[in-house]
Amino acid sequence: MMSVKLKVNLFFTLLLVLSLLAGVGILISNARQSVQIEVEETMAAAAQLITASLTGTSLGRHQAAYDRQGEMIKALSEVRSLHILLFDSKGLLFEGEPESKVAVQAPDWFVKVIAPKVQPLTKRFADGHMVIYASPQQEINERWLDIRAILGLGLVIFILVGLLLYWAVGWFLKPLEHLLDVLAGFEQGNLHLRLPTFNSTEMNQISQTFNSMGQTLELSIEENRRLAVLVQQSGDAILSLDHSGHILLCNPAAERLLNLPSSSLLGSELSSLDFLDNKQQITTILEQCDTVENLATRLNSPDGNTSSVLLSTVPLLDLDKVVCGVICTLRDITEHQQAEAAENQLRETRLLAQHMSEVQEQERRHLARELHDELGQCLTAIKTDAVLIRNRTEITEPKAFTSAQAIIDVASHIYDVVHNMITRLRPSPLDDLGLLPTLKEAISAWQTRQEDIHFKLNCSGQLEHLNEAMNMTVFRIVQESITNAVRHANANEINISVTNKYDEINEQQQLTIIIQDDGKGMEVQDFHSDVDFGLLGMRERAHSLGGTFELTSALGEGVMIKVTLPLGEQPVT
Repeated sequence: MMSVKLKVNLFFTLLLVLSLLAGVGILISNARQSVQIEVEETMAAAAQLITASLTGTSLGRHQAAYDRQGEMIKALSEVRSLHILLFDSKGLLFEGEPESKVAVQAPDWFVKVIAPKVQPLTKRFADGHMVIYASPQQEINERWLDIRAILGLGLVIFILVGLLLYWAVGWFLKPLEHLLDVLAGFEQGNLHLRLPTFNSTEMNQISQTFNSMGQTLELSIEENRRLAVLVQQSGDAILSLDHSGHILLCNPAAERLLNLPSSSLLGSELSSLDFLDNKQQITTILEQCDTVENLATRLNSPDGNTSSVLLSTVPLLDLDKVVCGVICTLRDITEHQQAEAAENQLRETRLLAQHMSEVQEQERRHLARELHDELGQCLTAIKTDAVLIRNRTEITEPKAFTSAQAIIDVASHIYDVVHNMITRLRPSPLDDLGLLPTLKEAISAWQTRQEDIHFKLNCSGQLEHLNEAMNMTVFRIVQESITNAVRHANANEINISVTNKYDEINEQQQLTIIIQDDGKGMEVQDFHSDVDFGLLGMRERAHSLGGTFELTSALGEGVMIKVTLPLGEQPVT
């Protein structure tokens, strides 16, 4: 197939050739006419001149007149390119022929085309007559020289115009070549290609319009590609249905949810699937191409599994805004429901654990009071009686004195044991004096029992007038943390920090508890030892009050426990 450039060049070349041929034809026609007119005028002028020269004289063959008339006839024949015959009463008197020597001889075909058909001119006078024949060879040669020069100039102009047209056509079609290159790139997917700026206003406008169209097309295709990727990678099953509810398109999530390959899904009716709930409503929605959002149902897959799904539909519109189908999404919420059930169970378990902790604290409090009131009074009475017996028998009955002293020692020991049990069950200063004195007394007791460990307590902020649950939670977390550090950390120093300050981020008062030791540390991932049950207990205590629990540790770097407990919007007073 010929290119546009070649076609245009051939067209203009043919047009130039036709123009040149037409010009040659006009030149030849004009030359023929001019030669004929000139020959006829020359013959008439020669005849008139001869007639005028012979007027008043007669033809004669005497030497003077003969020579003069012969020279005139010869001169007219050579100058005018005529063949002149002059006759007297005796016959041919003179004959003049045109000069046969020419500088340039016209070709025969040109002579045949140009040579006019002129009748001989005959003129009679008193004693004779003359016959003049046309001999236009000289005029034809002159016309040949003129036409040849014009043809040479025309050929040069033809070549120059042809070259100029070839360049002009190439220059004019250059933008089209750019356009074809860009279109070829578009066909190969190179949508980033753009046309350059052209000198022509019209082509520059085409370039701007084309570039704008290309950019719009690139953005549209990129958007469609992103949408296609989203559809393909979406976790929700996305299906495109026609008017009758048949599946036209589905993504991999739909294949996984329905447990069927796309070859089996395409062309089938979505309503024919085994929906367990709201099946009639789903069928009606699909038939009427209605909109529905998060319609809960259950779906049986071919492998026998039942999935809980949320069905949503929106009408699919064509370019004329006419409904042509439905876009349907199925979201598998089976795991979500299981997670919700597990979360509810966890919440119930935490509520139960919190209730059990509260009941446990109440029982501890009650038991501590019983031990203090009942067993403490009994031990006091026993010790008092033993002291009386010891005082009265110190001299008179040495054996009774020794037994009374033994009773006093045992009663004192039992009282100390009971006091320690009461402290572990329910520290009495917590109810009587508050959190800060209780922590100081507990730390002092730990320091007394563990002289090789240095305990440091740092408290700041308002710690009085906290509620009972908060006081007990703080005390138990500190107690459990110190117990774990003493038993397992092999630490030389344990720092305890309790701070009450306003949290600007959450805009509320917040209690922060930090217990840090310099012991051997632990693997945070390992929660299967006895120590971890204490950690889990502390975490649950913190969570039950809406707080957070953080454990930071590494082998050889000690352990840091940080607990935050919200106290409310206003500072505690």
